[in-house]
Amino acid sequence: MKAEFIFISFILPISSILYGIQKPKSDNWQGEGNWTVEFSENFSNLSIGEEPENLFILDGKFLVQRNEGDKVLELAGSPVGDFGFLFGSRIKEKAMELQFSFHSTKQGRRYPAIAAGIGGMRGYRFRWNASARKILLFRDEVLLLEKTISWKSSAWWQIRFQVLPRRESQNLIRLKLWQKGNEEPKVWFIEHEDQFLFKGGKCVLWGFPYSGNSIHFDDLNILSFSK
Repeated sequence: MKAEFIFISFILPISSILYGIQKPKSDNWQGEGNWTVEFSENFSNLSIGEEPENLFILDGKFLVQRNEGDKVLELAGSPVGDFGFLFGSRIKEKAMELQFSFHSTKQGRRYPAIAAGIGGMRGYRFRWNASARKILLFRDEVLLLEKTISWKSSAWWQIRFQVLPRRESQNLIRLKLWQKGNEEPKVWFIEHEDQFLFKGGKCVLWGFPYSGNSIHFDDLNILSFSK
């Protein structure tokens, strides 16, 4: 069962005791500083069938439902299309991390897909195409790289996605993903440097229920880094 905790609607120092938030470790990517929780939502305090007011729905129907006894955010499997929402405050000129978990199932040869972005609609994002066994990393519409990874149907997946501005418009983009319940990998699945003036922005999630089955999201967290 998911532990209950008080919804964080204000900025506070990150603490490892908050459920569902992975504390980023200091790995000397840019000196000393502190990670701060800017947004956190695990839907425990919301009613079944409710559309969360702290999400800006771009398209689609995202409602709180139960999955295996826990409250989660559900995107229905029908209609099939591209659906998403923005969330969190507009964070400017800071390193950012997006954390979330998701779950879905395939149906025959049909698979779902998901995507997540940092820095608004035209920032950095990755897309996981389960059918192609590929993760694609973009800056706006520019494809930066792709990597092969297998997706397991019916499993909950945990995601950590970072954009770390460094110097002279140089950014380090990092991604980890692993099955919930397993130990977090020590090595980042993607580490990519990109030359671009990153100004920050909101975070965004998309669901593509191409399998005809629902997609669930949970444990949405946004963190920022300040020296």
